[in-house]
Amino acid sequence: MIKNSAYIRLFTPGQLKALQAIAAEYKIKTAKKVLLFTLTSFIEHKQEIARLKRIIEYKKKQIEKIHTIEL
Repeated sequence: MIKNSAYIRLFTPGQLKALQAIAAEYKIKTAKKVLLFTLTSFIEHKQEIARLKRIIEYKKKQIEKIHTIEL
């Protein structure tokens, strides 16, 4: 269970529940560590999404190139 602190009180009940679920799943004890973990995860996910978008754009260009060659 995450203890209430100054910055934890600002979260909505849904956000607090999500933080507690993360803490339970990854066995994290303090709110500070949960927040740092989620921040790190967010940054990693954002980078992965950007990478996947680049791959999709590259594949679209390849498909367009193939279609123009066939016509």
